[in-house]
This record gives sequence, structure tokens and C-alpha cells, in this order.
Amino acid sequence: MKPIENTEDFVRGGKAKVTTDPPMDRRVLDDSFEAMDEAIGTSSAARTTLRNRVARFAAAAVIILAIGLLATQFGPSEQEPPERRNVAKSPADMLSAISLNMAYRRGGIEELDNVAGQAFEMLGSKPAKVSLQELLTESNGV
Repeated sequence: MKPIENTEDFVRGGKAKVTTDPPMDRRVLDDSFEAMDEAIGTSSAARTTLRNRVARFAAAAVIILAIGLLATQFGPSEQEPPERRNVAKSPADMLSAISLNMAYRRGGIEELDNVAGQAFEMLGSKPAKVSLQELLTESNGV
């Protein structure tokens, strides 16, 4: 016979007539908990500490703190932004409204002046003197 069938026959046969009382139940439970603690291998100090509610919270806080410190210590370091390279553009691209706006946001009026100077250098020759009338005629088309 199999062990399960043996147990079923034992119970059906009426041989399992046992009466218990609260002290017997307490003794059985204590023995069971003691056997469980031995099987797990925890020491009595660890068992007592983990049964105390405040100690459990303190242990959890220490573990979380240790993980946080390790994460900040060995986490990714801050990287410097990649260096911008000057890409060769046409003077028209350099003097577009978007390009000039981006230059102004990067470094203010000085950066705007640098971009305009680079664009004019690429254009080559420039007149020695420009009158106000010539500028107005060129910008208004009049």
C-alpha cells in the first residue's frame, strides 16, 4: 500500500482517536517553531531582533541607506557635454534667423557677432565703406 492509502485507512478505521487540550497545542506549536528555526539556521539574536517591530524598521532603513550610498558611490558619473564642432556652413545658412537665434541663445551678442564675422569672412571681399542709403536700398529693395 501507498503511504496516502495507509493514512486514509488509519483514519477511516477509527484508530485516530486523540483528544488535545490548549497546553498540548501550545507545546506542539512551540516544538514546531523551534524545529523550523533550527532548519533555517537563524541565531537566537537574529530571531529576537526580527520579531521586534522597531528593530525590523531599523534594519530595513539601514539596508535602504546602504543601497542608496552604494548607488551614489558607484553610479554613473556626470559626463561633460560633448564639445561642439563648427560645421562648415554656407554664409546664407549662418545668417538665417534660426541660426542667429541659436547663436544668441548660446552666448549672447558676442556669439552672434562671432557667427556674423565668420559668415562675412567666408563671403570674402567687403566694401571699405557702406553708406546708410546703400544699406536701406539693399535691405528694402528700393
